Amino acid sequence: MKRVLVLLTLLAGLALAERPLAVATIPPYAALARAVLGDGWQVESLVPPGANPHVFSPTPADVKKVARARLVILNGLDLDEWMIDKLVRPNNLQARVYRAEDSTRPLVRPLPSGAPDPHVWTDPIAMTFVVRDLARVAGELDPENAAAYQERARAYERALTELDRTIRVRLAAAPTNRFVAFKNPFTYLVARYGLERVYLITPNPAAQPSPRELAEAAKVLARSGLGYLVAPLQLEGEAERVARTLGVKPALLDLLGQTGDDYLAVWEANGRILARALGAEE
Repeated sequence: MKRVLVLLTLLAGLALAERPLAVATIPPYAALARAVLGDGWQVESLVPPGANPHVFSPTPADVKKVARARLVILNGLDLDEWMIDKLVRPNNLQARVYRAEDSTRPLVRPLPSGAPDPHVWTDPIAMTFVVRDLARVAGELDPENAAAYQERARAYERALTELDRTIRVRLAAAPTNRFVAFKNPFTYLVARYGLERVYLITPNPAAQPSPRELAEAAKVLARSGLGYLVAPLQLEGEAERVARTLGVKPALLDLLGQTGDDYLAVWEANGRILARALGAEE
C-alpha cells in the first residue's frame, strides 16, 4: 500500500511538472490567469501577496521559475518592468510576454502627479478586457484548447460585471461618496464609482506624512464628518497609526491579494469595506 501511495505521489508530481507555467508579476493577475487558463496550467505570482511590486527584487529562484515559463503576465505602466529588465531580457528567455496595459490603455488614468496610475487592476471592468485577451493569448499558445479558454473568459467576464454591479449598489446606498485616502489615490475606484477623494495624505508611498498634512487631514475629516481613513491593506501598520492620530478608523482595502487568491472574493470584500467607510449600514 505504501509503495502504491509513493507511486501515485510521483505520478502527480510528474503531471504537475508537465503543465505549462504562467508567471504573473503580482497576485491579482495570477488570480485572473488561473480563472482563464484552468487546471491545465500551473500559475504562480512572483511578488508575494501584500509585498510592494514597485521595489520587489527577484531572487535566483525567480530567475529559474521565469526560465520555465511559457507565459509571463505583467501589469505594465512602469509598475513591473523589472520583470523584463532583470529576468526576461538578460537571460534571453523565450516566454510569451503579455502586458495588461495593452488591454486597458483606454481606461488608464493619471495619478495626481500626472503620471499614469498603474493600479488598473483595481477596476473590475478593466479586468474584463484582461481576461478576454488572456484567453486569446493562451489560445495562440495552445490552439487545441482555445475554445475552453474563451469559454472560461466569457464566464469570468460575466462574474466581473456582476461584481462591479454589487460594488456599485453597495456604494450607492452609502450616505456620502467622499473619503480621505492614505498613500494611494484609489484613482480607478474614484472614476468607476463616482467617488470624491477630498484629501490624499502623502501621495508618495515612500514618504511619511508631515505635521502639516496631518493637520489638514484632521480639518477635512472634521468638516466632512467622515469617520474612516481609506488605505491599502499592505500599509496596515502605518494606516492604523495615522488613523489613531486623526481620531478615525482605518478602512483597509486589499489591493495585492493578502486576504486570498480569489480576485472576485477579495474585491467583493473591498466593496463592503469601502461602503462601510462611506457610512453604509452593514
